[in-house]
Amino acid sequence: MAKAKKDVKPPTPSTRGDGRKAMLVYMKPALIEAIKDAAAAGDMKAWQFVEQAVAKALKSRKA
Repeated sequence: MAKAKKDVKPPTPSTRGDGRKAMLVYMKPALIEAIKDAAAAGDMKAWQFVEQAVAKALKSRKA
C-alpha cells in the first residue's frame, strides 16, 4: 500500500515589528570571532555590530 503524502507547507517568514529580515553570510572563522569580540567590547550583540558596520560602509560609498 502506498504511503499517504503529508501536507508539507513551506516555511513562512517571521514578521518582525522592526522590519528587519534574516540574511545568511559565510565568513572566515577568525573574522566571526573578531566581530563577536568587538561587539562584546561595545556591549552589543554581534548582529548589531555588523548592522552598524555595514550601514557605515555603505554610507561612506555614497559620499
